[in-house]
Amino acid sequence: MKYLFRQRRVAALVAVVGLALCSCPVAAQDAVVATAAASGPNPEQGIPIEGWMVYPSFFVGAVFNDNIYSSPFNRRSAVGVRVRPSLEANVDNGLHKTTAYFTADAQLYPGFGAETRFYPTPTTYVAPTNVTGRVGIGHIWTPLSDLSVYFTADYTRQSGLFGSNFGAGAPSVYIPGAYTVSGAQQYANQFTGSLAVEKKFSNWFVRGTTGVQYVSYDSRPSGFSSLVGGVVSNGYAQDGLSYTASLRGGVWVTPQVYAFVEPGVDLRRYQYSISDTNGYRVVGGLGSDLISLFRGEVYGGYQGQSSVSGLIGGSISRPTYGARLFYYPTPFFTLTASVDQTLAAAAAPSPIAAVLGRASTGSQNLQVRVQGDYAFSPYWTAFVRGGYGETRWTNSTRVNTAWVAGAGVSYTFWRNIAITLDYQFTHTGASGGSLFDPLNLFDSSAWGYAQNVVSAGFTYRY
Repeated sequence: MKYLFRQRRVAALVAVVGLALCSCPVAAQDAVVATAAASGPNPEQGIPIEGWMVYPSFFVGAVFNDNIYSSPFNRRSAVGVRVRPSLEANVDNGLHKTTAYFTADAQLYPGFGAETRFYPTPTTYVAPTNVTGRVGIGHIWTPLSDLSVYFTADYTRQSGLFGSNFGAGAPSVYIPGAYTVSGAQQYANQFTGSLAVEKKFSNWFVRGTTGVQYVSYDSRPSGFSSLVGGVVSNGYAQDGLSYTASLRGGVWVTPQVYAFVEPGVDLRRYQYSISDTNGYRVVGGLGSDLISLFRGEVYGGYQGQSSVSGLIGGSISRPTYGARLFYYPTPFFTLTASVDQTLAAAAAPSPIAAVLGRASTGSQNLQVRVQGDYAFSPYWTAFVRGGYGETRWTNSTRVNTAWVAGAGVSYTFWRNIAITLDYQFTHTGASGGSLFDPLNLFDSSAWGYAQNVVSAGFTYRY
């Protein structure tokens, strides 16, 4: 019990990262996404270093991937090595609370490099050996009981809805998804920073937040489609830098429930300025720090994006909604769920694509995640996760989709060493669009792919 409650406090601090340019801007203390209750850091097993408590862990094992190139045809399978180092450190002296974290996930497939294929379209696939991960820091300064300052800095490299936080028994902490869903394997690098100040009054509060996020893409298949309107096989992805600012006002309608309204703006700047857009967002909702065994937040509102140059896409506006829900029915079971619909980045990859009408001022992005973790004995823990992602473009009938599901089990057979078995399934696809739309005719991602990944090995926790 002791380690569980401490772990939830640590998860709350780490989740401050969810503030920064989140597609659903929520309060740091309101946007807590729980880390797995069964497998989080145990304060009795941490390493004290100069006032910090440090929690290292390490996974190493074998991995089998039945589609190492994430290809729709001529699938290649291979056995490799999976390595996952992880480190979390936190300190809390009342005035300052800080959490630093690092995790990496390396999947190594010796002997397999880049590969060129000519069916269904001429495509060059990058080497399947790749590394994803996350590193960052979250800090809360509380100079007064009614005044708090939140700071976050985070770098995340991931592929898919869960990225490096999915699989091998790792807890999944929410990361704002600024990138669009793709039918091809797509690696996104997100550099995020945010600063928020909150002032509490008798029964209401106000908080201002500003943030910046840079998103870049790499390790994508490339092929003949890159010659047609500059459309590469991962869709409309273009590197971009976004700036956001928002102001939230809220009131406690009961001791457990608060209501809020939050207007905000965001400026998106891309490597090709013709794609730049400005946007707004207004949301309102209800939330609670804890009602019985539940906590979370539900919101809805409206947002829009418009072209700065006026040369592409015009203006678009869409409803936006989302929820963060957490359920703790027992000290050893945690269930979390989230849903977000927002306008995400969907810029054309080149000025040529914009001229050919392949540009868009935004895309409607839907992401759904569910996660459960259960410790059903002092030695056994189990976890299950699932997700769905969908991207719709405003200038095309094409819809990209991605399904992800996984499950695993861990058995601690000797002190702090466990055997961990994990399975992950991914399926992507695309539908709609004209037969002669370059997005579909010359884009291998329109075919989508299916992939099964199984890993087994040893997890060590200090």
